[in-house]
Amino acid sequence: MIAARDGPMVQSMTQTIRLAGRDIAYRVVRSPRRRTIALQIDHDGLQVRTPQRASERQIRGVLEDKAGWVVTKLEDWATRPRRAQRKFESGECFPLFGQSVSLEITAHPTRARTRVELKDGQLAIEIDRHLVGEMRSTTIRKGLERWYRRQGEADFPARVERYADRLGRPVAQVVIRDQKRRWGSCDARGIIRLNWRLIGADPELIDYVCAHEVAHLVVPNHSARFWAVVADLMPDWKARRRRLN
Repeated sequence: MIAARDGPMVQSMTQTIRLAGRDIAYRVVRSPRRRTIALQIDHDGLQVRTPQRASERQIRGVLEDKAGWVVTKLEDWATRPRRAQRKFESGECFPLFGQSVSLEITAHPTRARTRVELKDGQLAIEIDRHLVGEMRSTTIRKGLERWYRRQGEADFPARVERYADRLGRPVAQVVIRDQKRRWGSCDARGIIRLNWRLIGADPELIDYVCAHEVAHLVVPNHSARFWAVVADLMPDWKARRRRLN
């Protein structure tokens, strides 16, 4: 699994700890599905994802052990520009297979149903001419999401099967999902789930995620044996993972 996201029954609360001479706020997210404590840092700050029964002492122990890493990462994220808010207007660029494509929005005089197609290097979108304001933006966003999902459904399964065939392991199903903090996952039944947003990445990075999840058909955890399987499938996996991160 890449970039795990907890499921239902999640509990969240914000606390503060002093690390390396700094008071650092962090949000604790408890989930009955987690088995280990994981740290996550982004523009929203530090998040500690823990098992339901993890004690405050255990959490603070992990934070103190990782104090240097936490401070460095927080400083790094503080220098990164925040992702611009999407306006869903003509000329705005979106990623597709590692390239940038621009929107070309047309208000159709008769058609009410939104239509999206890739035409001459642009994402051409036709929408109901009566749509304005937030309704217009929402319609375009949802139309784009449906289109991206369809591209993933058309592209990802063949990539997954290619790596699964090399391992001689069957894939029960490839499911395209909407996930905010996970590129992919593989469950015990052999169902591989991939994030539709992955369609924006370079094909080499899509392949890495597919190979990573296929390797879980052999080894369900992230042990040294698992990474050996990934290396057999993709010798340069470390470089690809760095690019993906």
